This record gives sequence, C-alpha cells and structure tokens, in this order.
Amino acid sequence: MFKKGKPPDRTARQRPPSTDAVFLGWQPMRSGEVYALYNITATGHPSHGSTVTGPTLRKLHLRVPGTPISKRRVKEL
Repeated sequence: MFKKGKPPDRTARQRPPSTDAVFLGWQPMRSGEVYALYNITATGHPSHGSTVTGPTLRKLHLRVPGTPISKRRVKEL
C-alpha cells in the first residue's frame, strides 16, 4: 500500500552537481571510430560554452565528466 502524506514536489528543479563540462555526444570519423565531445559549463571559464574533446578538457585543467559507453569503436585522442 501507499503511505499517506504529502507527495514530493515534482515542479522543484533539481540542482545539477557542479561540473566543468557535460557530455554532448559521439562524433563519428570516416574510419568508423567515434570520439567523445563535451560542452564546457565551468562558470567564468574563458572557454565556457565551447565544444571540445576530453584531451582538451584535461589541457584546460577541467574535469572530464562521466561518459556513456559507445556501441562503436572509440578513437583515443
């Protein structure tokens, strides 16, 4: 049975965890391999809003977020 009480407020926005970037998707290459792309979300960063690869995030001293597993072969950049 269901517990009685006040239902959760589903209209309240969930605050996302603080991240430097978000996974955008997989970029296919002619070889059939793919590589991950990310959008920089770090507030105040000069590259905020830019789309970059994982190595670029590391070069900029930003954290690489969790990345879903690709069904295709991933190119290591």
